[in-house]
Amino acid sequence: MWKYELGTVADLADNTPTKGKWKTRVLKAVHSYWSDQIDSLTPLYSTLFFLRQDKYVPGKILSLLSLEYTARESERLKTKVRLLTGTYMLQTKRKNFNQYDINPTCQMCGEENETAEHFVLKCSALHSVRQSIMADIERQWGAITDTSFNTLPVDEQLYILINSWPTLKTFLKTHLSTEFHEFEKHCGRLLYGLDRTRQLLLVTNASQRPPRTKHKKQN
Repeated sequence: MWKYELGTVADLADNTPTKGKWKTRVLKAVHSYWSDQIDSLTPLYSTLFFLRQDKYVPGKILSLLSLEYTARESERLKTKVRLLTGTYMLQTKRKNFNQYDINPTCQMCGEENETAEHFVLKCSALHSVRQSIMADIERQWGAITDTSFNTLPVDEQLYILINSWPTLKTFLKTHLSTEFHEFEKHCGRLLYGLDRTRQLLLVTNASQRPPRTKHKKQN
């Protein structure tokens, strides 16, 4: 009762609420407490970076997960959810969560560290996949906002591609709109295509590496 600011036992004894009112009061207090806790702690976790603009509401799922997806779209959604929750295993993440000396450089282009920004927007090895789908994203973004997606800062582009509703909600009345679904469909296509191509390139690169040689011990 102290934790959820529900008063004291003496207060209840003097003014005992009905069962229904007490349940409502407790539920409201618990939801309020944990909503504030989660919203205040989310910015402290780097893996939840792309959820920082979403206010936690008990019982409500993320807008991008509440859409009615086809089977194909649902399959593509997996990559986005992993990026959204910070569980997509890029080289920089492997380095941060591995006890061994992992090279954070992108294994496909070798140009810079493989961050989410590099993977989604910059890796030259994925340019052909990115180019055609980004044209669809630019077109749909323009139809919704009447602005150019390509003129946005790179970090803002990345956030929108992974979690667009915090930005698009200022232009659309509801997340159940056709425009939002269409935009999310293209974002899902992009991230899924990048992931598939990345996996294929990593397997190809691994097969082309020379085998490791065992060093014989000298007597």
